[in-house]
Amino acid sequence: MNLCVGVDISKGYADFCVTDSDGNVREEHQLDDTRPGHDRIRELVQGWIKTVSSNEDLLVGIEATGRMERNWLDLFEQIADKTEPEAYCAGPLILRRFAEQQRLHAGRTDRTGAQLMADYLRFGGVETDSEGTGKSPQPGLRTLSRKTKELIGRATELKNELHALGGPIQDVPSMSGVT
Repeated sequence: MNLCVGVDISKGYADFCVTDSDGNVREEHQLDDTRPGHDRIRELVQGWIKTVSSNEDLLVGIEATGRMERNWLDLFEQIADKTEPEAYCAGPLILRRFAEQQRLHAGRTDRTGAQLMADYLRFGGVETDSEGTGKSPQPGLRTLSRKTKELIGRATELKNELHALGGPIQDVPSMSGVT
């Protein structure tokens, strides 16, 4: 199950909202932008990583807020060197449009900024808007590679089902070149 961590940055602190793939809020935290706050988020990330399987992701989304997000982005980049959570930064306009769209389609009421960011991650916003995230393309490539492997695996399953039914078989692409 993917975990999505939405981060709402304020002056001197940040709100964190952790949701699962179904949109259930699993945890909420408010941490100061200080050494103890950063140490605490490192501990929390270690716990979250343990709940995510190898073919799933821990996605972290931070709203760009006039460079106040820089400390937290730097921290998540340091953490990513060891545990590989995928951290993204999205502009406030993107999130505002996403919120407006959700209100129109889902009839949702007001949510916290952190939960809004977690929902944005959960609905795949970072994959469609990854060019504007301020993040290098590597996480997107990992996601693309993993999804490609999943689709090829599913194609193989369907091929085997078709073969069992006696239907014509066409080649399924191989995994060569996909990492």
